[in-house]
Amino acid sequence: MRNIFRKLNNGEELAAVEYGKLLSYIDSLMLASPESYAVFYEQYASLLYRDYSTFIPRFRQGFDDLLNHLLQQPEALQFLQQTPLPLQEFPADLHPYLRYTFSHQADTRALQMALGTLDQLLPETNILPCPRKGPMVYKYEDDNEGKEAGLQTHFARLERYSFVTRLQTYRYLTRNKARTDRFEYIDTGLLGGIFTNKDKSIYYLVFLSEKDARKAENACRVLNTAFYS
Repeated sequence: MRNIFRKLNNGEELAAVEYGKLLSYIDSLMLASPESYAVFYEQYASLLYRDYSTFIPRFRQGFDDLLNHLLQQPEALQFLQQTPLPLQEFPADLHPYLRYTFSHQADTRALQMALGTLDQLLPETNILPCPRKGPMVYKYEDDNEGKEAGLQTHFARLERYSFVTRLQTYRYLTRNKARTDRFEYIDTGLLGGIFTNKDKSIYYLVFLSEKDARKAENACRVLNTAFYS
């Protein structure tokens, strides 16, 4: 790993194998040593997002997990408006994220803005496809798994939403890249997504756990709010 860190610190581009090793290291570090992971996050999270379009979370459970909790229990939204924050009303795994967010003013404002949008949507967005019953399925065009910077962590974040059952890439554009990344409704059980890194735009399909037009539209709205609001 020393060579990989040296290249990161010097602004040198990682090879695909090195990038894969780094992602594995990040996963193991988060599980084995939260304190060391916090130091790593502060030093490299912005760099990884800037240079590799790679999102890594500050905590094992964060905004996406909070959003999922609120979608399942919308009445919990009121607790986020209380001072002091009643942590006991939330799952224990969310406590580190909530403690951090509500002790940093900028993070608190960002969360409140996102939740303000969610509050307007809750009457509709809590009507969502049911949780998947099996493991998430990934399918990559031309065996491109792990080859596109940022895509693996983007998909890992999508996996946190239990109504998503399968993610499948189908198109890669190196020229005329998409102007914006977004999710869009395609069919009763299918959404489309776009992920863009510095090299290309990657189009992919998001398969849902149910075929229901209203639920699919709500799922699309939730994902656009979570990822791009």
